[in-house]
Amino acid sequence: MHGLIREEYSFGANPGTKAIARHLYSRMFCGKVVIVAAEPMPTLAALRKQWLKLARKVQRESASTLNATRLYELNQLITRMYTLEFTAKWPQVDYPADVYVVTVEQALQWAPECRTLYIAHDIKTEQQHLITAWMPKGSLVVVCRLA
Repeated sequence: MHGLIREEYSFGANPGTKAIARHLYSRMFCGKVVIVAAEPMPTLAALRKQWLKLARKVQRESASTLNATRLYELNQLITRMYTLEFTAKWPQVDYPADVYVVTVEQALQWAPECRTLYIAHDIKTEQQHLITAWMPKGSLVVVCRLA
């Protein structure tokens, strides 16, 4: 894939929304994120639930720290976490949200221009190449495999 970074993760019976949320935590400042899933709405709901759990965990860490610098950093993270916009509505022209959960068909109709792409559904190699065609060099593609 034309200058993209590719990572693979294996999950058990869990569709991996907890792992995606944790990974997304490290990528939330990198730009737009697209998650390709079989069923976007249930995936979005589960991902949002895991994201809010993670945000509360960061808030607890913030409440227990006495280090002013660390407290400032954690407050910046908390603010970003609560303002991150999640949606399952695929944009027609502009990308107003931060995280999109879409089907393979939606991603093929309008190639995502994002910095991070999670593939949480089995897709063909050709489809993967078409979906990643508009991604900038150095962007990250994370393939989530069910074990």
